[in-house]
Amino acid sequence: MNRIWSPDTVPPPAADYHQCALVSPGATRLHIAGQLGITANGEVADSAEEQIVLAWQNLRGVLLANRMDIGDLISVRIYLTSRALIPDYRRAKQRLPFSVGGLPTTLLLVQGLFDERWLVEIEAEAAKPLQCAAANT
Repeated sequence: MNRIWSPDTVPPPAADYHQCALVSPGATRLHIAGQLGITANGEVADSAEEQIVLAWQNLRGVLLANRMDIGDLISVRIYLTSRALIPDYRRAKQRLPFSVGGLPTTLLLVQGLFDERWLVEIEAEAAKPLQCAAANT
């Protein structure tokens, strides 16, 4: 089992996340490209909050396709195109049907993404211990 935690040898996290993830030896690792706030049909959601919800749902879809889930995440990077979107991000997290609190997370503010309509992108890494991965096959 991966260990997600915050050691007491460093300052406590500034928000709802932990400082590190220790991956089990021999775990299957998954690197997930940035997921966007778009529908399966390629439509870009109108609001930042809806884009964030969709980005998280799309990320979970990649996890599920690889026999993993949110609990297997070991690192998340969230890219927002404006500091003004942070309240939208917080509201979107409350709307998710799964918890993403406590994950080792980095939130970055960027000038823009490839398509100017895109307001958020979420990329991640996951790891599943081999005995767990084998049990799900």
